[in-house]
Amino acid sequence: MSWRSAAFTLGGLLLAAATVLWLFERQISAVWFGLGLRPEVLAVLERSLDDQKELARLDPEGRAAYRRRFEETRELLQHLRILEHNRPGLLRRSGMVLLALVGGLLVIGGSAHLVRMAAVREETARLRARDRRRLAELQNLSGWQETARRHAHEMKTPLTAARLELARLQQLAGGEAPPPSDEVRQVAGSVVEELDRLGRFAQELTGFARLQRPRRERHDLHRVVADFAGTFAAAWPNLELRLEPRPAAGADAFTVEVDREMLRRALVNLCDNSALALPPAGLPERPRGTVVFRLEGLVDDVALDVTDDGPGIPEEVRPRVFEPYVTTRPPGEGMGLGLAIAKKILLDHGGDLELRTTSPEGTTFRLLLPRPPGELPDPEVRS
Repeated sequence: MSWRSAAFTLGGLLLAAATVLWLFERQISAVWFGLGLRPEVLAVLERSLDDQKELARLDPEGRAAYRRRFEETRELLQHLRILEHNRPGLLRRSGMVLLALVGGLLVIGGSAHLVRMAAVREETARLRARDRRRLAELQNLSGWQETARRHAHEMKTPLTAARLELARLQQLAGGEAPPPSDEVRQVAGSVVEELDRLGRFAQELTGFARLQRPRRERHDLHRVVADFAGTFAAAWPNLELRLEPRPAAGADAFTVEVDREMLRRALVNLCDNSALALPPAGLPERPRGTVVFRLEGLVDDVALDVTDDGPGIPEEVRPRVFEPYVTTRPPGEGMGLGLAIAKKILLDHGGDLELRTTSPEGTTFRLLLPRPPGELPDPEVRS
């Protein structure tokens, strides 16, 4: 809310206060004080005094009753004359009381308005800071994507040439007599394995560089996650996927516009990291791990928490956990692109991916997806 609208609101309150004071001064007070102080009313009371005297003289037997009425009328007349004498002071004091009440209401209303304005400004600043941060992260990841595209392009040509040369060497060695020794075949096999590993890295770089814009459709996020947990239940032998029951909320409390396949890819990357952080299934020192999916309806977003019970993320890695090529795996076992890809997918949806908590007892990532435009959550969610 702008200061101009605030000025209009306060001006309206002042105008209303002035109108109330004018009505009191010109209309209400005139009725309150003027009715009993009209000259004809006072004249009637004075004539009534004379009438009581005359009746007492003409009817001696009822003199006591006439005397009593005479005293009552005279007392009333005295009160009215005192009221007439003090009328300016009474009007002034009552006006001051009313002015104080109106001023108090103005102060309370203005204070409430200023507090609301401050809250709105603070919320606006928070949302702007969040949007600036997300935009900076999106631009940073876009820059990494361009770098990945160039690296993948530069790697593919020499990889293809190396594969062709190795195949040619194998053909030449196969035509010699005697045949190549076991050591030669072992070296050739090692070269093939390294070329395959480089090929997988180039493919990962290409996948990161070619992330498409999401094609969003309206879905119930709880149903999407339930389908994911059912489809990938056996994908990781050392993991159990569990979705918590649907929270008590309205039918549309978890409706989002999302590219279902891209969201599935983000969840796969998160579960991959959880599975790789655990020992392989079947080892006696560690039972199967668990990944729990939990939904929560926020004011502007729908939150999906993904929590595992793994060993957590090392403290030195946490500030850079979403940067490409940051990984806790041994060299040669991953490029650290999984979380970067998941982060980019959520940012492209207008949402975000946050590291919520991490400790030796487990890690929680929070996926934030915005609600469809113009759709408000249920009252229970807003509260």
